[in-house]
Amino acid sequence: HTSEKRLYVSSMPTHTPKPGIFVRNHWSIESMHWGLDHNLQQDNIKRKSTRAARNLDTIQRIVYSVFSIWKGLRKKQSDKNKGIAELIRHISMSFTRLMRFLSQK
Repeated sequence: HTSEKRLYVSSMPTHTPKPGIFVRNHWSIESMHWGLDHNLQQDNIKRKSTRAARNLDTIQRIVYSVFSIWKGLRKKQSDKNKGIAELIRHISMSFTRLMRFLSQK
């Protein structure tokens, strides 16, 4: 039997109830950011204005969410095995594919 301890540094008051919830919430957000950066190369995009950055980030999150949900609903194993970035590239290569994807029920 192996046990593992993790230590976290925080500025939260020591009487904060259930600090584990805060840690899990933080890492779920970090995990989403990693997915966006890994699949959409978000860190490599140069943005000139704050508003443009916010708009682009919102669009990318929507695209990432739509493809994540779509991938989970697919019955074809070949679609489930593809990464989100690969699916986005595949569908966006052809206007017909994109229209077919957008018109699915």
